[in-house]
Amino acid sequence: MANFQRIKGTKIYEVVISQLKAKIVSGELAPGDFLPPEKVLAEIMGVSRASVREALKVLEFMGLIESKPGGGTSIVYLHADLLLEKLNMIELSQSNTLLLDLIELRELLEPKIVEYAITRATDDELAAIVEMLNNGEISLDEAVNAKNDALFHLAIAKASHNVFFYRLMESTMAMLQETRARTLSTPGRKEKISEEHVELAKKIKSRDAVGATKAIKQHLKRIQSIVKRGFVEDGE
Repeated sequence: MANFQRIKGTKIYEVVISQLKAKIVSGELAPGDFLPPEKVLAEIMGVSRASVREALKVLEFMGLIESKPGGGTSIVYLHADLLLEKLNMIELSQSNTLLLDLIELRELLEPKIVEYAITRATDDELAAIVEMLNNGEISLDEAVNAKNDALFHLAIAKASHNVFFYRLMESTMAMLQETRARTLSTPGRKEKISEEHVELAKKIKSRDAVGATKAIKQHLKRIQSIVKRGFVEDGE
């Protein structure tokens, strides 16, 4: 049976979710494996059964586990498209853990997307990425800024000429409304994001792989920092 850590802190169910998800992703809990009974999980992790029950409800909604009356709870065999569909339905603002997980996914995914865009995109595609920024122009409409932010990152994914990269980024951007809301509401952050986008686009257009990779990593680290700071300020 997989080993679980005892948990301390607030919003315990989110930590339970994170720990279970990590074991599913790592393969320690494989499709077809059964989880320990709710009571046993609660005892192992040192949390209430209510926290475990809430975590299992979220994981079942995500399509990662399946509960059958009298038959236990097992890890499901899930097609990638179905997983993306389930994830797209999650209200990330209700789960800080899931939101930060998504930012970590971007940190892993986007540097590689940028790398492939630089090596595979046509000159016209790279020029279009720069042109869509309108020289860093910022709208007074926050919804427009958020949309443009998503379109910029999607354009880079499209330039990678990898349909799965694009699909993953499309789903990721759809789930990141909460991140953009927190980020863009920070004083001066809209201007900083615009500067970072312009700098990244220039590096990509010049096919500077080292510079572009560094730029996207710094961009995502700043976003992660702002989101974490927002959680602390919200008292969460």
